[in-house]
Formats: sequence, C-alpha cells, structure tokens
Amino acid sequence: MDRGPGRLAWDRPDPNPTTGRDEPGRRPPLWCGVLGPLHVRVAGTDVLGPGPRQRALVAALALRYAAGVPLSALSARVWPERHDVDRGAIRVLVHRVRQRLRTAGPDADAGLRRTADGYRWDLGPGSCDLADLRQLRDQARRAEASGDLARAVDLLDRAAALVRGAPCQGVWSDPDRWPELVAVGEEVRGLRRMSFDARLRLGDHRTVLPDLAALAAQEPTAEWVHDLHLRALSLAGRYDEAVTAHRAFRRRLRDDLGVEPSTALVRTYRRILDHDEPPGSSPPAREVIRAGADDRSPAPGSRAALRALTEAGAYIADRGDYRRAAHCLTATLRLGGDPASRAEALLRLGEVRYHQTGAGLDELARAATLFRRENRPHQAAEALSWQARVLWLRPGDGDSALRRVAEAVDLIDDRAPDPAGAAALVNICGILAVSDRGRPARRAGLLGLAWARQMSLTPLDLRARANLALVDLTAGHADVVAELAHLTQAYRGRLGWVPPTLWVALADAEDRRARLGPAATYRELAVGSIRGQEATADVPWLVAERVREAFQRGRWTAARGAGVRYLRGEHRHHRMASEVHVVLSRLALHQGDLPAADRHSGAAERLARRDGGATLLGPALVQRLRVRIALGRPSARITATAEELLDQVHGAALTSSFGVDLPLALREAGLDGRALARHAPVDSPWRQAAEAVLAGDVARARRTYLAVGSRGDARQVTAAGG
Repeated sequence: MDRGPGRLAWDRPDPNPTTGRDEPGRRPPLWCGVLGPLHVRVAGTDVLGPGPRQRALVAALALRYAAGVPLSALSARVWPERHDVDRGAIRVLVHRVRQRLRTAGPDADAGLRRTADGYRWDLGPGSCDLADLRQLRDQARRAEASGDLARAVDLLDRAAALVRGAPCQGVWSDPDRWPELVAVGEEVRGLRRMSFDARLRLGDHRTVLPDLAALAAQEPTAEWVHDLHLRALSLAGRYDEAVTAHRAFRRRLRDDLGVEPSTALVRTYRRILDHDEPPGSSPPAREVIRAGADDRSPAPGSRAALRALTEAGAYIADRGDYRRAAHCLTATLRLGGDPASRAEALLRLGEVRYHQTGAGLDELARAATLFRRENRPHQAAEALSWQARVLWLRPGDGDSALRRVAEAVDLIDDRAPDPAGAAALVNICGILAVSDRGRPARRAGLLGLAWARQMSLTPLDLRARANLALVDLTAGHADVVAELAHLTQAYRGRLGWVPPTLWVALADAEDRRARLGPAATYRELAVGSIRGQEATADVPWLVAERVREAFQRGRWTAARGAGVRYLRGEHRHHRMASEVHVVLSRLALHQGDLPAADRHSGAAERLARRDGGATLLGPALVQRLRVRIALGRPSARITATAEELLDQVHGAALTSSFGVDLPLALREAGLDGRALARHAPVDSPWRQAAEAVLAGDVARARRTYLAVGSRGDARQVTAAGG
C-alpha cells in the first residue's frame, strides 16, 4: 500500500512484504476460496486433493493469511485429536502442498513460507476471497463515512456475492471449535448487518424488510437484528407491527435469557412510539455504544464547556483518579455536542475504562469512527492504539491488537507532529514491546518521545520513557533499573503518583537481576497503587506473580492453593495463567504426580504460544521438556523441545520463572553447560546458578539460589542431587 510521502516508513508488526502475486492488472495465477467450500485454483484449475489433512492445513493458513499460523495451531487443526506438535509431519504436509502448487504453476508456491514459529501464506486481494471481502468492506466504510450510501451499498453487495456458504465448509467436523472460523463467520454476519443498515438509511426499507423478518425468526434473541427489523417496519409505516414485534422480543428475552432489551433498542422503540424515525436518523447498528451519549446537537456556546470538561477528565486521569475521571467524561457525553467533541470525550473515556478494568473497546471504536469521518487521522490513530491495548489484554486477541497497531501506523504522518500522534506512537511502542518486537517498538517510542518533548507534554514524555524502558528490559539492558527509578521519581514529583505498570516493570527488572526482595517490594507497591485507584486491569499479572513468589520463598502449600484459586477464577484464560500452570507443574513434578505435571505443562505451553510471547514461552517449554523426559517420550520430540527452548533463551535475560528447572531440564536431556553457553543468555546470578547445576556443583548452585532469596529453587536442587 503506497502511503505517500511523509508516511511512516519503518516496519510494521509483520514487516515481510507479500509475494507470490501477479503484476497489477493481470489475473493472479493463484486463487484460494474459503468463504464456502475450500477451493485452491492455479490458472483456473483446481489443485487441492481430497486429503483431509492437506485441506485442513491449507484452510488454516488461508484463514489467517495476514498473520501466519504457529506450528502448535497448525497441528491442532490438522490432528484435532492429538495434544503434541509433530513438527516433522507438518513439514511433510507443507512439502506436499508446495508440490501440488508447483506442479500447477512454477511460482504458485512462492507465497507459502516459514516464519519464526510456523508458516504463513501470503495471500491478498485478488488471490483470496476473504481478502477481497475485507477490501470491499473497508471501501464501503469509507464510502459510507463520506456520505455516499449508494456506493457503499453497491460495494457491500459485491462483498456479499463472494460468500458461497459457511467458511471452509466440510473441512472440519466441529467448526465452532476453531476461533478463526468463528471470527470469519462473524465478519460475514457483520457485513450483512452493514448492508441492512446502509439500505435502511438509504430509504430502501421495502427491499430488506422480508429478509429482516426472516432473519428475526431465525435469530430470535439477536438484538441487532430486531433493532433493524423495528426500524424497517417503522419506515414502512407499519407501527402496529413494530410495537407488537418489540413486545414479543422483550418477552422472549426475559423468558429465555432473564434480561431486558438494551438501551439502544429501547431508544429505537421510543422513537417508533413517537413516530420519530425518519430515514437515516439512527446511527449504524455496529456503532451503537452504551456510554450514555445521544446524538443531540449542542446548545449554543456549549462547545467550550464540552472541551473544558473533556480536558478536566483527561487531567484527572493523568493523575490516576480514574473513577472521578470516568464520572466527568460520562457527564460530558450526556451533553451531546458536535462529532469531534464527542469523539474526544469517547476517546478519553475509553482510555479511562482501559485503566480501570481493561475495557473501553466500544467507546474507542466509536471514537475512531468519528475521527475518521471528521478527517482527523492522528486522533483516529490514537483511538486505534488504545483499542490495541485493550485487545492485548483479552485472551486470544493478540493478533487483533497487532492489526489495530498496523492501522494506526498507516494513519500517522511523521511530518506533522501533534499530541494525538505522539500518544498513538507511545501506545504503539508499548504494544510492540510486550509483543517481542523490539526494533519497531523503539522506533515508535523514540519518535513519540521526540514529539512529546517538542510540545512539552510532560505526562506523555514520561509514558514514552517508560515504554522505551520496557523495550530495554526485554533486551536485557543492565541500566534499565536506574532509568525506571528516575521515572518513578519524576512521576511523583510532577504528577503526584506512580502508575502500577511502572512498579511492575521495576519488579521485573529486579527479578532479572536476581534481586527477589526488591522485586517483591515493588509488586506490593503496585498492588497498593491499584487499590487506591480502584483499577483492576493489572490484577491478573500481580496475582500470578504472587503465586510464583510464594513458590520461590519455599511456601509451596500456599503457592499451590493460590494457583488453584487463580485457575478456577475469572483469569483462568489470561496469558498470565501460563505462569501459574508452570508453578503447578513444577510442584506436581517434584511430588512425582506426572499426569498433573503433564496437564499443567501442556496448558502453560498452549497459553504461552497463543499470546504470551517469549517471556512466558521459555518457562513453559522448560516444564514441557522435563515432563516429556519423565514420561519417556520419543527422543526426537525431546530433542526438538530442547532446541526450541535454547532458542528462547538465546541472548535473553533469565528470570525466576526459569529457576532451577532450566538447568535440570537441559541436564536430563543430555546437555551440559556448553549448550547453554553457546546460546549466551545475559550474565546474571540465574545464569551462574544454572551453570553450576549443569557442572554438577550442587553446593554452589544451592548457595547462589539462597543468596538471591529463592528457597524454592534451593530446595529443588538439593532434592535433585548431583
């Protein structure tokens, strides 16, 4: 995509260019269809055989063409009944698919490539019907935003014509099991929803009314369907039927689900009762939010008041009082206002909701839409960057977060510094830092810091420095603790408080230096900060860290109890649940409970591969390796796990999450200190203790673990012997 001069040129989260497509204007030799029965054609000829495993592999790669698929996910989709990844078998399947493609066309397999942890198939508009659908949908949104509803409807009709049935129909017997299939199904539903809404606002209610009536019968509790159905009945002048339909729908919701209709649906119903539903009066159904705002025009002279209230809410939020900030911004939205003022208030409210509970996605999505309509790309980029932060907190939405980051990057013009662009860059830096993308994270952070300093934006300056410190922390830089300490002093001096994420970063930095006492102190400060702000977004991290801390201190009974409670609670699908599973696997293995150790180590690996990153995957692989050795798994599988584990620690800073289990696992796999030295993890007491274990010097290893305060590791190494 040509972003024109002045657009950011540095790499996006997935910087590899798409290849394997024909020149513009010519028909691509390869085409893959997933919006219905699976088809792969080269020059118009079907090339995919009937083999279910090859079809499952191709479908999995095509459904996630933009992001790639890890080996673990590929294995799960090709062999759903298995729990372990057979890398060799996957490579054989990929080779066979390549052969089929090459036989049909010399360059047809060029887009099928290896990634760091799996495979990616570089498809796009013109070579995949799903990519075509997304392109047409995005064009329709732009046409709709510019007021050209007729063109939007035409584009949506063309997109709908691409759908031939259920996604990858017939490939899997249990399609609801796979999140990418569910997501594509939701995209198709969303497209249909957009089309209905655009036609209603275009005044074409007579055409869509029969379809909406049939859809309402098929989905009797879907609010968006009934909202559109009521609007269509109202526009057709059939008010009595609309009232009857709403009463029946409300009764069904109460009887079947025990809930009342949403505020948005009630608002639609009230407009119908008032005969106040002219064509185009309702906002698009996908953009309805429940922030208490409506679409009233501002009273004369209210714009200054709205701006003042929004700025007051942002000022309060910068100082950590999120509850008062939320009240202030909600009151602002109740005043109505012009689109730009509402968008700014929605953006700040979404930011506050994120800090409070990890929510705010609806407010931020509405803000991004309004900013785009008002042609304010940097503000839209900031809203998208906050959406990315919200999505990153949600289990399994790491790829969605990175897509929002990519959208935000495309909107930023590096020749036009402003506060919104600086805020977007700082957020992008933070997301990429925790996603193990150090280089682009640093570039975004440095540019955001430069803009913040150019405009004297103190809170943003501090946030940029904090996110850049996260990049250095992941890279194992020794001086990061000093920078983080300076930042805590600056926050206290300039803003009167310290964000809990900064205390958490300090705790992680001290952990990497094997200073567990200071790390525990910083975590307690983070807990105190969260309690004072009534903010819960960081709670899953801190609770999981406490489980690990109890293990390190030798309080294994307490660690087991806290871990079990964590996994029974609302955070059991959180990425940090991987850390808890690692602790429980260590305890089970120490007690000789191999089934429990296998169960927990497998869960830890799955969660870490899903969206945990290298920080969580390394410790999970340690447990997986030890358990596989204890269970007598084939040597090829053990060797592959050991190699992947060593790749994870290559040049990285070891942490207490690895503990003594890392050297024990390597020793049990038949490796010695030379294997660890070749991968050169950052020098620290953790590495020194690991080298002592691998050298058979149990006494020195035990002294080192006790010196850093990890009695749990000392206890384990003593039990393991020489």
